[in-house]
Amino acid sequence: MDVFDPGDYDARELRSLADTEDPNTDIDPESGVTLPPVEGSGYRAPAPDEPSREQCERLVAIGGVDPSALGERPYLGTFPDAPEARRVGRDWIAYLVRTAGETGTRNAISRYRALGWLGEDAATTLDARIDDAVAALVPGGGSLDRADHLLSFAHVIRLLGVATA
Repeated sequence: MDVFDPGDYDARELRSLADTEDPNTDIDPESGVTLPPVEGSGYRAPAPDEPSREQCERLVAIGGVDPSALGERPYLGTFPDAPEARRVGRDWIAYLVRTAGETGTRNAISRYRALGWLGEDAATTLDARIDDAVAALVPGGGSLDRADHLLSFAHVIRLLGVATA
C-alpha cells in the first residue's frame, strides 16, 4: 500500500483543509472513505479545535490510504513493531514536543486515545517516548491547533499503513 509520509506533507494544504468551513468540499464521493461515527462507540466527539470526522475522511482520501485498513476504533490499537514505525513515531513526538512541550504532548496523546485514534498500547508506546524527546529537544510552549491535530491524524494513518504493509 502506498501511503504518504506526514513529514513530507504540504503544510499549506493541510492548514487549508483544517480551516475548511465546509469539510465536505471537494471530497471525492467515490473515495469510499467513511470513518465509523463516534455515537455509541465509547469515544468522544471531536472538540471545536480538533478536526472533524469529515476532515479526517478527506485526509484519508487525499492521502491514498486504503479505507478498509481503518476498520473500527481505535484505528491504531497497537504500535507497529517496525523500524519505519519507530521513525514515524519519533518524528511525530518530536513535532509535538517542539510545538507544545511535554505537558501539551502528553495531553495530545490522551486526546487521541479519547477520540479513538489510538488504542491503549499505541498511546502508551508514544507516551513513553516523550521523556527522551524532551531531553533531546527544546520543548515549545505553544498550543496545538486544528491543523496540528490533523497532522497528528496523518501520523496515525501513516503508522496504520506501516502496520498493514
